[in-house]
Amino acid sequence: MTRVSLTDEEVSPSAQVSVVIPAYNRAGQVGRALESVSRQTYPHWEIVVVDDASTDGTAQAVEARAADIGHLRLARHACNLGAQAARNTGIRASRGPWIAFLDSDDWWEPDSLELRLAEARNRGVQVVHSDCFVLGPDGSRKRYGVPAVQGDVHRQLLIHPGPMFPALLVTRRALDRVGGLDESLPAYQEWDTAIRLARHFEFGFVDAPTFVYDCSGREAISRDTLRAAAGHERVVRKHAFDMLRQAGGGALAGHSWLEAGWYWRGARRWAALRCLLRGALAWPFRPQAAWRLLGGRRAGGGPAAPRATSGS
Repeated sequence: MTRVSLTDEEVSPSAQVSVVIPAYNRAGQVGRALESVSRQTYPHWEIVVVDDASTDGTAQAVEARAADIGHLRLARHACNLGAQAARNTGIRASRGPWIAFLDSDDWWEPDSLELRLAEARNRGVQVVHSDCFVLGPDGSRKRYGVPAVQGDVHRQLLIHPGPMFPALLVTRRALDRVGGLDESLPAYQEWDTAIRLARHFEFGFVDAPTFVYDCSGREAISRDTLRAAAGHERVVRKHAFDMLRQAGGGALAGHSWLEAGWYWRGARRWAALRCLLRGALAWPFRPQAAWRLLGGRRAGGGPAAPRATSGS
């Protein structure tokens, strides 16, 4: 991994952060998200809301706030393309050297941008994330416990998901390097994004909740389970080779068996069996053993070990 220094524009005290908010049928919630950005202690920001062909007046709700908030622009999709496509549209329409994401039904703590920018500049990194609060159906607000991955975290993220989109602050250069966001994924989109960023960049972590994840009105669990399984499986299949090479067969098997359980509960028996088989085939694989079998040797004479990580 090559360490790339932040540019003068990125470390400038007045560097603009472009806040990208995808929105679909969130007329009643998007105002709260917008208000949380307007109350940030860091003053140099713009908001790009992308209305993903809403039918409930979301665009009108955003336009009604534009005069009060300022630095707010609205982009609109002619048809519903999904949250990832909306985020990519927002990235292309934004102007700042830093990009931050916020979901339309969540909101930031007032010092969210300030804390994450300080971490990025202090560590000289292009990607920062944080912990968050989760708002439950009963109105309770508890710390979520996002894994505190930082430093060279590629192997860690191949083993388990980490950053969430509303906590992610990243340079435009970094997003350009990975080619933007994958629009084909129905779920676990931030996991894929984090894995691809971690191939090239070290991460910083803020050990303070910087946003509130609103789970008080999420969709039915049965419907979410199948979407989660499909998204998780696509991410795993996309990064399967790196998982085997860097984390071993146990990591790939664990992911596959988790998906199998989700599919089974959703009555998708053949999909569950497919994932069980993938896990069974992956489980025996160990990178060191395969390397020795092929006669590979490192300069020091020993087998190649999985890539080590730095940070906690």
